Amino acid sequence: MNPESSLPARHTSPPPERQRLVDLFLDTLSSPQTKKTYNTEIRLFLEFVEGELGLASVAELSAEDVSLYRRRLLEVYPAVTAAKKLTVVRRFLTFAYMAGMTRLNPETVKFFAKSPRVVHDPSYNVLTQSELSRMLQAARRCNLRDYVMLAVMASCGLREAEVVGLKIGDFREVVDGQVFVRVEGKGGKVRNVPASPELWALVQRYVLSSGRSFVSQSDARKPLFPSRKGRDKPLTTRAVRYMVKKYAREAGITKAISPHSIRHTVGTNMAMNEAPLLVIQQFLGHSDPKTTLRYIRRAEELTARAYRYNTLPPL
Repeated sequence: MNPESSLPARHTSPPPERQRLVDLFLDTLSSPQTKKTYNTEIRLFLEFVEGELGLASVAELSAEDVSLYRRRLLEVYPAVTAAKKLTVVRRFLTFAYMAGMTRLNPETVKFFAKSPRVVHDPSYNVLTQSELSRMLQAARRCNLRDYVMLAVMASCGLREAEVVGLKIGDFREVVDGQVFVRVEGKGGKVRNVPASPELWALVQRYVLSSGRSFVSQSDARKPLFPSRKGRDKPLTTRAVRYMVKKYAREAGITKAISPHSIRHTVGTNMAMNEAPLLVIQQFLGHSDPKTTLRYIRRAEELTARAYRYNTLPPL
């Protein structure tokens, strides 16, 4: 059964006042993908409020009502998914309180819409060097585009939305043969990620084998990784997630793996190799250094268990 079917059906035309509040909140967000996700989650919440609870607006919400929605989410979704949905609800209700649209203060919302305890988010599983190598080889045997895409993700630590947004012209050779990849990250922020000579050579072979060129202005604007539905249509993030899971299976990897797992592996690997925090932050495009710190902590955890790799007989 589809989890969404356990929640109220969506209205086709939300009330004007509700729509205005949602639009005002979405205007505070910068990333188009985040806006899309939050819009979906907020509407799901408001439809529960109006359809299931029979309330006219968030102005009538009580702490118990918020708690009921939390309980419903935990009945329908895994804890990690419910936690993400509740994060959106907390942010939205905090905004509504600041706008004078609800009586529930942020501390009350924080308590009654608290996220469930998540033991482990599988998207943060780290791949070993052997596992990543097996994934790349599986893709290499199957499809050149998929292989190069995974290689770019593993070399540059890109998010799935960033890799599908790459264009041929985003690879730029500068002084002394150094190549940078122009990456548009969250909130439209652009960063230049250095590419290794090996990755640059691989991307060049891939582009030329597809009949495209780096010197053509027309080709420069085309997606680096086109969909099979059309040469000029980029892959979707959904397609990237499917490919990553596919090649993980073919590589014999049984733990849960997502595109973010590759990015997390890159960050952890850089931390293990003692890269400075600022270097990792800039390389991965983190706006908040606290986000980068998790890679440092993960590296410390792995180092603390390093004795497991020592198979010498005990003294």
